[in-house]
Amino acid sequence: MAKGKFFNRGRIMNHFPLPITTVITGLLALTLVGISVRVTMLRAAKGISMFDGGDKQLGQAMRVQGNFIEYVPMALLLLALLEWMGTKPWLIYSLGIALVVARASHAWGLYSNVFKARAFGSSVTWLVLAIEGLMALSVVA
Repeated sequence: MAKGKFFNRGRIMNHFPLPITTVITGLLALTLVGISVRVTMLRAAKGISMFDGGDKQLGQAMRVQGNFIEYVPMALLLLALLEWMGTKPWLIYSLGIALVVARASHAWGLYSNVFKARAFGSSVTWLVLAIEGLMALSVVA
């Protein structure tokens, strides 16, 4: 049973949908579509069908997409599990919004060569993952 100051005591939400995680997932899905469309448009414009063909701009766009895909699924899985376990909505929203802002900042920072935005995005993503992981572990500890 979920316990602690971040959980609604005695209440485990075991039904779907998970409304907060659904909203965050929808926002991140749209972000991924935008990132992916950029990769596809660059491929078409440059006539490169596989890998990056040595093109720096395409390689950069592919890295934005790859980095997004590397981090977002785990963060969303943990967010969904925490919501399902009855974590207080304000905390789910806080973690979810932080993740959306972090991923947008990271992508913008990579595209624009603004290191501070990229570093902010990475750091906040890691922080969200660490908090979610520790909270998930606290339930069974």
